Amino acid sequence: MNNNVDFETPSDFVSSEAALSLAGPRKPVTKPDISFLPDAIVGGEPQFDVGDHIVVERYASFLKGKPYLDTKTFRVVSLDNFTGRLHLFDELLDQNAIMNWKESLRHGTVFKLKQGRLTISSKGKRGRPRKNPLPVPVPIVDGVPLPKKKGRGRPKGSKNRPSDVIKAEKAAVKAQRSIKKAARMAKKKPKTR
Repeated sequence: MNNNVDFETPSDFVSSEAALSLAGPRKPVTKPDISFLPDAIVGGEPQFDVGDHIVVERYASFLKGKPYLDTKTFRVVSLDNFTGRLHLFDELLDQNAIMNWKESLRHGTVFKLKQGRLTISSKGKRGRPRKNPLPVPVPIVDGVPLPKKKGRGRPKGSKNRPSDVIKAEKAAVKAQRSIKKAARMAKKKPKTR
């Protein structure tokens, strides 16, 4: 680490030496490609207003190497051009977010304008699972599909027992219970003198 780099003095921009000494190389990650979208901040001025939708590629500024955090589409709720404070709303998750676009630019955050109905999010879908799930592929070992696990319950195609057999079994169980109950009652009878 270079000892000549000044980290204590506040500044509007970070020198390349300071950025290299702090950041280090970023790990490769999979993230949505938003390079085709128009820039939301041009020449230090936001090109959006309250009610517009923007796509933000965020990085964790307080972690070593400033790793990629996520890419989300937000609706702008309020905007202060002087301080750079943004109040945003994520319509997919019904969540609010607050950030400072001036400060975020220094940490590598990318702001783009949303085009059309395109909604970008790097996180998986939340909510209930599908009603008709996609079929699970059968695992194949050495070119032979693995056997299906045996199911529970009565096998398909087996017939119900005839009703007279069921009645006879119920009568036998009832008779057994009455015999046991009579034996219990005989034991409980108090002895009289």
